Amino acid sequence: MSMKFGRAYCEELGALLSPYRARELYTDEEGEHCGKQFTFGCEDPDCRTRLTPVGIYMVRKSKRAMHFRTKEDHKAGCAFLTPVDGSKVRKPSEREDDYKPTDFPTELDLTPPKRKGNGGLGPGEGADDERTGGGSSRGHGGAGAKRKTNSCTRYLDLVVDCFLCGDEGGMNGNLTIAGKTKPFGRFFKKVRYFGDEIGLIYYGPIDGLKIYNGKGVGLRFTDSVWVERRPYRIWVHVSQEVIDDSRRKKSFMTEMAELKKAVDAKEEVVAFFVGAYPARTTVEIKGGATFDLYRAELSSINHLSLAFAKS
Repeated sequence: MSMKFGRAYCEELGALLSPYRARELYTDEEGEHCGKQFTFGCEDPDCRTRLTPVGIYMVRKSKRAMHFRTKEDHKAGCAFLTPVDGSKVRKPSEREDDYKPTDFPTELDLTPPKRKGNGGLGPGEGADDERTGGGSSRGHGGAGAKRKTNSCTRYLDLVVDCFLCGDEGGMNGNLTIAGKTKPFGRFFKKVRYFGDEIGLIYYGPIDGLKIYNGKGVGLRFTDSVWVERRPYRIWVHVSQEVIDDSRRKKSFMTEMAELKKAVDAKEEVVAFFVGAYPARTTVEIKGGATFDLYRAELSSINHLSLAFAKS
């Protein structure tokens, strides 16, 4: 039986990390930690029992939220075995896939400051770079945890994982993206209904992928949008310039290669994107013929999150 956590102490960095920050460091090609796996322990300094990362180093991100787990006993007196403020005592779980994040962020920053230098932690930095205000829980993702009154994250993957977990309390709390505030769950819109509202997180299964030589990548959604009684395909496009400007170009293209395999095998992959809105575009094909589609142009690879059914 294991206990699961949304934050852990990283021995190499001497700081607390979320799985999203750990994944960012692992895939940051300009950073000193690129490709290096970390050693994680319980965040209680008097415990530090070894924790195993789940999903952090996998190319295919599954629908299960990334987290840390342990099958070892925590030391006597560990804070996670002691109830605080009326919360329940943490108990080992008999299931491997029942982790659900409970600390939903209240803001997603689409234009966070760019990492500098080697991309490592700055003074006092840790967790997932959240800017917080007000009260917070003792630990991220803990049972009986209190929802932060204000927490800003740069990770779309975190926001998507929270949505997929379906926690009712978290879904009803507010989320702010690019100045727009709505209940968390209402920020997610199936891509075929994107015409209902601008500025949301749009999602749907993918059935096509184009990797253009020197021109980026295009993902085609299974669902079409109906406009004036006609169906149009929906694409999301990431230009080569946007890819080249990223600190994790190689890992992104590796993920696209895995997406191609999954699409060819007709496996389910759901794509989420934010910060862009599909616009009607006319495409010319060989022979001078044209057709229309709807395409969203992403300004960052961090505005795209994939959830693979098979990891």
